Amino acid sequence: MSPSKFPQLSDEDLLGHYHRTRNFKVFRQLYLRHKDALYRYCVQINSVATHPLVQRLWQDLLERPPELCGRLFRNWLYIRVNKMLGQEKVEHVEPPAGGNRLLEAIQHLPRLEKNLFLLHNECGLSLATAADIEKISLSECTEHYRSAKAMMEEFLFGAKGRPWPVREVAV
Repeated sequence: MSPSKFPQLSDEDLLGHYHRTRNFKVFRQLYLRHKDALYRYCVQINSVATHPLVQRLWQDLLERPPELCGRLFRNWLYIRVNKMLGQEKVEHVEPPAGGNRLLEAIQHLPRLEKNLFLLHNECGLSLATAADIEKISLSECTEHYRSAKAMMEEFLFGAKGRPWPVREVAV
């Protein structure tokens, strides 16, 4: 198969081809497709462990490509990295003051809400897949995701205004 056809193939077809041939150009195509979003996700979850963790993930994938068993490669990738992140000690690093408000807002979310928000918005996974990764029900996932959005809005824009209380005036 010529390398010019690689961009047209799905991730799963590329992984299958790499599994059979160990052609590094095929692996490189998969890497280029997913490296940036995966790195941004990991940095938001655990900035201290990101570099060695991502390096280990890609090295393992290069040496031992997985059998997907019908799963999408992108889903497998985030399930795998999430397991690896769960094994790492998370050191909370306060975002620098005066930086990007959106990134600050994400860092202030509780762990579960942050993970669901990033998996859905940054990584483009469905809430059903995010629920599978977190091992929670879809309804619980949706609830946490809505909560994360509300917390983000409050952090970015302040608390929603409440109507003024109306008091009865005696005449």
